[in-house]
Amino acid sequence: MKNKFYFYLFPCILFAHQPVMDMAPRWSGGYGFQIRYESFGSDKTILDKDLSSTYYQETYWLEGVYTWHRSRRITFKIPYNSVENSTDDIVSSHHSVGDLILALPLKKYSNFKRSTQNFGFTPQIRIPFGEQKTHLDGLYGAGVSLSYSAESFRYYQMYDLYAWTYNDRDPMMGLDVNLGIHPIHNNATNTGLFIMWDLTSKWDEASTVIQTGPVLVPYKHKIMARFEVKFPIVENGNDTQLSKGIFINTGIGFVF
Repeated sequence: MKNKFYFYLFPCILFAHQPVMDMAPRWSGGYGFQIRYESFGSDKTILDKDLSSTYYQETYWLEGVYTWHRSRRITFKIPYNSVENSTDDIVSSHHSVGDLILALPLKKYSNFKRSTQNFGFTPQIRIPFGEQKTHLDGLYGAGVSLSYSAESFRYYQMYDLYAWTYNDRDPMMGLDVNLGIHPIHNNATNTGLFIMWDLTSKWDEASTVIQTGPVLVPYKHKIMARFEVKFPIVENGNDTQLSKGIFINTGIGFVF
């Protein structure tokens, strides 16, 4: 008898974060782009049982941002998905350009003597590039995000609560939290490092997923990078649902 398995797409960081690393540019007329790589997947169920099934996904992102005012910007995200899965030694793969995501982050900044903070409201839309519909792409969607972030010479925090609804999929909600320190900063060269801890949660009708792990964000002048590894601590769903496994996200962004 063949083993059935279910794997629900985990669209965490693509909805929660904005180019470039949620942090730049912060001036009127600024623009930038970002290239990002993320991967996840496993061969075990959420109950840590082995199946003759596997699912692994790699996604390459091209993302861009333009700020016509410090508090108003527009962003885009375009993914290229590469998926390999197998069931009972039958291996299949899928490669495609995913759906375009457009967002309009609106921020309210407050600057203090030694820190800055902002409240954010971000409407988003998802537009299919092609007519073919898969579990990865071919969906129309609309989303909204409410966020708060604060930064000082020593500390950084970011909270992002978001929700999405689709034309042909159950709605979902998510919460992303970044807490960390800012141990290195050189004003003369605008060089430094953020060390953070990320907590990502996602809920939909089929499952609940919570992942957490460390994040490093080094920067120099107008270049920022992000290195992130997260591990699942909660995965609820069907007993034969595959675990998301270890989530890896790396990226580099440039602003002008």
